[in-house]
Amino acid sequence: MTARAWPSREEWQAKAEYAVRTACTKYERLDRAQPDTVWFSLAEDQEFEDLAAPAAAKFRALLTAEINRLRELLPDRPKEGRARNAWFVALEGQAYEDACNLGALEEMRRDVQRARREEHWGVVCWQLGRVRNHYKQITLPSHLTEAYSRMVKLQASAEKRREEAADAIQRSAIEREIARRATDEAWAQELERRAAIDHPRVIRVGQTPPIKGDQVT
Repeated sequence: MTARAWPSREEWQAKAEYAVRTACTKYERLDRAQPDTVWFSLAEDQEFEDLAAPAAAKFRALLTAEINRLRELLPDRPKEGRARNAWFVALEGQAYEDACNLGALEEMRRDVQRARREEHWGVVCWQLGRVRNHYKQITLPSHLTEAYSRMVKLQASAEKRREEAADAIQRSAIEREIARRATDEAWAQELERRAAIDHPRVIRVGQTPPIKGDQVT
């Protein structure tokens, strides 16, 4: 069997940064280093809640009004189960579109209500954005669009801090890996790893059980 073409020591050292960047994402590395970190400040967190809580109630009322309008357009809609599925499959044209929108809005309203109950305010912001950007049949009043815009800015500030922290964690990991690969010890370990791949120990069935690191065929 043809031997694997391994990179030289210099090439291996030059790939230190690439190895770090491709081992995992910077956010995975950050989550391991700083688990459960909250990137909102206390003041931002409170402001976000003060915006989202009343917005959720008003938003739910708008959803309910549109849901009722669509239900009136679809008076023969079965309540649930197989009958509804069969009814939905048979729809065409505008009735089909109305039914799709109705189902999506009903699910959205449930999500908003659950978010209010569990104080998951980011869900409220996200659902507001979905309607604002993709469902023109509901016109959000100015106070809701302003609340949404402010919540988006607060989220962007928190995300910027998270990204900066992730970049710092990744730079530190790259620096450590570059320093490690410059040592003779790390190179010796790499050569041992390559040898184990090129010439794996094989234990045949019936022989002594393999030790840790052996390959069983």
